[in-house]
This record gives sequence, C-alpha cells and structure tokens, in this order.
Amino acid sequence: MSVGVLARGEAAKCKRADFDAAARPGAGDRTVAEAALAAIRYADPAAFTTATAVARAMAAKRDDVMPVRDRVGIIAISADGPVEAMAAMNQAAREGSSSPIRFPASNAGSLAGLSSIGFTLRGPTLMLTTPPARGVPAGLLVARAFLERGVADYMFLATCAVPATGAIARCFLLGRAGDPIGDADLAWLAVGSP
Repeated sequence: MSVGVLARGEAAKCKRADFDAAARPGAGDRTVAEAALAAIRYADPAAFTTATAVARAMAAKRDDVMPVRDRVGIIAISADGPVEAMAAMNQAAREGSSSPIRFPASNAGSLAGLSSIGFTLRGPTLMLTTPPARGVPAGLLVARAFLERGVADYMFLATCAVPATGAIARCFLLGRAGDPIGDADLAWLAVGSP
C-alpha cells in the first residue's frame, strides 16, 4: 500500500484568530469543537501556529477528512515547543506560584492537542520533542504504520520551530494515496533546519 501527501499547510506567527479563520471556511458541523475551543482560555502561539498549518493542510480535503475524524490522527514534531507558555510557567515558578491557565499550554503535547481539540480528531496522537530534521523520518515511519495497518484513514504530520522571529509550522496531510514522498518533501517539512 502506498502512503503519500494529499495536501500541505504552512503558517507563521499565528494567534487564535488566525486558526479560527483557517478552520471555519466550509468546516461543516464544528459545534463540539467550538464548545471545546471556548473552554480553552489560552494556548501558546506555537500551538495556534501548528493548528493553523493543520487547518490549511486540511482545507483541500475537508469533505473527506471531517466525516471520519475518529480515524484521523496527528503527529507533531518540535524541539522548541510552546516557548511562551514555558517561559511564563518558569517565571511563575520563580515567584512561587503557578498559572492554571498557562500550565496545560506549557506542555509540548499542546502542539498536537490543540489541533485535535479544534477539529475533534480522535485518531492516534503523538508529540515528538526533537528537532524536525531528526523527527520527520521517525514521524513519517509511525504515520505510515498507522495508515498501512488501518489504524487511521488520514494522518497529519506537522512540524514547528520557534526562532526569535516567531513560530513557523508546516504540515502534511497523509493518506493511502497521494503524491509520493521525496527528499524535497522531507526537507520542506523539516522547518527550522539549517
């Protein structure tokens, strides 16, 4: 069985409004996701940037993906993670307190979690905390296994880097068909690599 790239998405320096705009057009019934997102009072810009890249990758195949979202997973890869939320938690710890709003957002898994919440994806979810250049081959191997074994119908493979200029994320929507994955594709996905 061949696994390939069905679509791509890219985003930089996003906030909640950027994700909302990318996720809404033609999104269909998002009642459950909207309620879940309303409960999220804060998410790190890296998480919103990653979720926006996922939304943009989904856009071309939304009508295929959304009906089977129980069988759609995401693998996120980032060595940086949610740096703003981690810095806020670090500062709060130095001051002898913690923030119940920032605490869940400071977990690296929030880069995959926000997309899962925002689209009510219930397939396999994994966060690899490693540089994208190292993590993309491993993430692709795992995504292929989920697809080939029939554990998922679609997999998002997303990367995020947070240089001083702000978060940058890229994403593939992978499926059992699509364009073959070559070295140029892997290099593109390895955002933030030298």
